[in-house]
Amino acid sequence: MAIDIREEIANYLLNNCFLIGNVDSTREKYYYVINHEESFRQLFQPIGYTLVIHRNLRVVQLINNHGRGRLSLKKYESIMLLILRLLYVEKRESLSTSEERVLATVEEIKNEYEKLNLPRRFDKVLLEDSLRNIKRYNLVQPLDKLLDMDAKIQIYPSVILAMPDTTISKAYEETSKLLAQYVNSDEEDENDD
Repeated sequence: MAIDIREEIANYLLNNCFLIGNVDSTREKYYYVINHEESFRQLFQPIGYTLVIHRNLRVVQLINNHGRGRLSLKKYESIMLLILRLLYVEKRESLSTSEERVLATVEEIKNEYEKLNLPRRFDKVLLEDSLRNIKRYNLVQPLDKLLDMDAKIQIYPSVILAMPDTTISKAYEETSKLLAQYVNSDEEDENDD
């Protein structure tokens, strides 16, 4: 029995959260949703989901109205997601409006990561582990094997939507407070010597 396209797309959105309009593998699904927007809204509304279409980014997003089903990222996955988001914004600003693809190299990601002076060193395992979940939700796509520093990763516009700005602001404030505590404790340790 063949699955109808609407059912296939609905399941895809439930499992992947995002449909990207400028990616070959999901372009057809994206435009199908755009052309049948009200039908999809009616499909998801009774089960507690909202369909959001970001036409300027060419992204369809499915949001749970009750805050359930959210992915809990590990610390370093979250850090990597924020780095990818930062690189996307920086590169998007420098690209011409006709260019659709935003690409980052492993070296660019490493450079941003190392600016943070985190205890865990950047290596292939960290990158691959971090990208595994991020990739599953249509946020990025490695284009090369991640062995070289010039290996490319395509960053999808959905990376902007994966973490609301309010969450980032709150996380920044909390992180700043925690870092200030460490700075203060380091100063006290130096004074004790």
